[in-house]
Amino acid sequence: MARLRAPRFRGTLFCLAAGVAFAVSPVLIQIAYRHGAAVSGVLAWRYLAAALLLVGLAGRKLAAVPARAAAGAFALGAAVYALDSALFFGSLERTSAPLASLVHYAHLALVVGVAAMSGRERLTRRRLFALIGIFGGVALVGGAATNPDMLGVGMALGSAAAYAAYILLADRLLRDSDPMALAAYLTAGAASTFLVAGGLLGSLGTVGGPAGLACLLGAALVGSVFAVSSFLKGVRLVGPSTASLLVTVEVPVTIALAAFILKQQLTPTQLAGAGLVVAAIVGLQLRRRPKPSRAATVAA
Repeated sequence: MARLRAPRFRGTLFCLAAGVAFAVSPVLIQIAYRHGAAVSGVLAWRYLAAALLLVGLAGRKLAAVPARAAAGAFALGAAVYALDSALFFGSLERTSAPLASLVHYAHLALVVGVAAMSGRERLTRRRLFALIGIFGGVALVGGAATNPDMLGVGMALGSAAAYAAYILLADRLLRDSDPMALAAYLTAGAASTFLVAGGLLGSLGTVGGPAGLACLLGAALVGSVFAVSSFLKGVRLVGPSTASLLVTVEVPVTIALAAFILKQQLTPTQLAGAGLVVAAIVGLQLRRRPKPSRAATVAA
């Protein structure tokens, strides 16, 4: 029971849950696209619905957030997080959900590297091996893709850079703020950007009909409210680089969902890559037993 209450263990669960929830969004958004939805329209209503839900869940915690942190979170959502979302979900119009998700994980190198250089977290051998394993896994998944759209891949890569900046900046804001309240301000910022963009482009009504509307509401509840708040809680408990490594469980889950729902078939190579990602995550969490001291050995 003590282990279940340990901050590291709870942070790990939050990050893994966030990764699974993040995997749902690209699949739902691609379904909305198939029904004629536009990127800006879908994201505007998705983030507005998520912001309203998060405000209701955060309640009085919103007032407890320092004004500087609240303004910083809103600006982070309006600029960096909105850029990440626009590029990533724009890439889904041109490429598959699994390929976009794996390219997006290029942000790991930036997050882990900056966290190590700033002294926030040490680049241990275990973390380095986990990073290599994760990159190897997503490379296997990507290598199995046929005729990838390079503009779509480029957009996913751009979203990775924006997402890395978002994680590192959010880590600073989390030191003085509640994750749920911070997520509410951040999502409200993203919603503002996409509402303005959708209004200018005239795409606020282009959500793909009833099916698209259901998908964007599902993405708001699972991919924004639950995923973002869980991920920010995980970042606060285990740190940005470890959280970023753990949330890569999104990749194999996205592959499985895309195969089952979107009929994007898995190949043996992609299955091997997904397995390598999962193995790296498990290896990151295994703790080495401390060696018995010399005195204890002699006493025995």
